[in-house]
Amino acid sequence: MEEERTSIMNEKLDRSVWINYFNEFSRRNYSRPTQLEVFGENGAQKAENGLSFAGISLERGNRSPAVEIMLGGVDRPGTRHMTHVISNVLEITPKLGLDGRDEALEIVSVEGETSLLRFEPQQMIADTFMGTVPIVS
Repeated sequence: MEEERTSIMNEKLDRSVWINYFNEFSRRNYSRPTQLEVFGENGAQKAENGLSFAGISLERGNRSPAVEIMLGGVDRPGTRHMTHVISNVLEITPKLGLDGRDEALEIVSVEGETSLLRFEPQQMIADTFMGTVPIVS
């Protein structure tokens, strides 16, 4: 049975706070297990499932802002990791659980592609650790 998620979608973040927000977001969520989905022309694509969150940053070159999401490699050096880059970022919307914890972050590009970074629910993490939920590769 799929777990029901109850959450609150915040307002879009103002560009002036993106850098500070990402610094705090990275600190709060470091090493939490993630899922990353990308919605675009080809529909929904799961880019990653289960890697630990390492951080998020904003790159401001001469072009529109780009966001880099770094995943994996936080538990042990040399483990699987990836960096997902979203170019020409238009808007960023955080999603909070009813407990106030970060649940997801939605990032939309000028081209209309949406990247959704989600964190695994705490109960599912505990159940997986205790062996009551099978780990699927």
